[in-house]
Amino acid sequence: MSISKESDKWKVDVRPEGHAGKRVIRRFRTKAEATRFEAHVIASAIENKPWNPKPPDNRRLSQLIEIWEQEHCPTISSGWKYARILKSICDDLNDPVACQLTPKAISQWPSERMKSAKVTTTNNDVQALKSLFNWLNKRGHIDYSNPVQVIERIRTHEADRPFLSHDQIRALLEYLPSHPHRDVAILIRICLETGARWSEAQALTRERIHPNRLIFTQTKSKKTRAVPINRELYDLILSEGGKPPFRRCETSARELLNSLLDLPKGISTHILRHTFASHFVMAGGNILTLQRILGHSSIQMTMRYAHLAPDHLDEATRLNPVSLGKNRERHDRNVIEFTAKSDTY
Repeated sequence: MSISKESDKWKVDVRPEGHAGKRVIRRFRTKAEATRFEAHVIASAIENKPWNPKPPDNRRLSQLIEIWEQEHCPTISSGWKYARILKSICDDLNDPVACQLTPKAISQWPSERMKSAKVTTTNNDVQALKSLFNWLNKRGHIDYSNPVQVIERIRTHEADRPFLSHDQIRALLEYLPSHPHRDVAILIRICLETGARWSEAQALTRERIHPNRLIFTQTKSKKTRAVPINRELYDLILSEGGKPPFRRCETSARELLNSLLDLPKGISTHILRHTFASHFVMAGGNILTLQRILGHSSIQMTMRYAHLAPDHLDEATRLNPVSLGKNRERHDRNVIEFTAKSDTY
């Protein structure tokens, strides 16, 4: 008999392919498990089917989002924002049984989403759902493949990144000293002069402010970076006995920018960061230096500003076929003139 009692275990000793085949030995706590395993090995010697299948995973998407929110959400920047996005997606999909979400079942959702949201927003939503399943799979909370993995981003034209002109910057700087809220005025100056994100500037503490630099620690990439500043900005930050922490005032700053400068609808304080980067490149600043100042983890992010460089792709005016033809003609004419002059001597 291939099943026998051995101490407190039940031993399975079987050769499913005959005496010359591979020998399989396993031990189990109960005889029922041993019997199921023996039957599986004999009946499915060539197939790869589980002998002790798990019960079906009937958890709904909302339950998996709850697991993600408890374990992973506190560890990432703006976790609350992504939690809100995932819950909205869950409502749009009517909270389905997660394991029943197939690529085919979910492929129509981005198209429906675009009826009420921008393409960029839809792409961000798809990425958020994709990241959720990737994390669940990586941590062992699910054992099936990511149903969103094959859903591709919707291609769209690169968005224009507006920035403030010199006149707008001048008007803003002239108004700031009269603004009733000191924190708004100072944070705008910090973002304009360092390219910091509003959240990074707002999180500054007194010990991170030095006469020649600011040290940003609450960054998107989780990496600390130092950005040089001049003495004027240092004195302004600590003027009138002021000491950080700054109060939360992004809404007030956004309202100020939109009302004072008549900016396009939807502009946020992030335009201050774009303004720093754009003018830095237009003035001939090095793109790698800009990457370190802005704290971009990838140079591709910084290259979005490369087209503003004064010498960006200037070879196009010199090396296009028309210019090359004219240069060739000029060269040939100079050779002929030189030869003609040489013959006279």
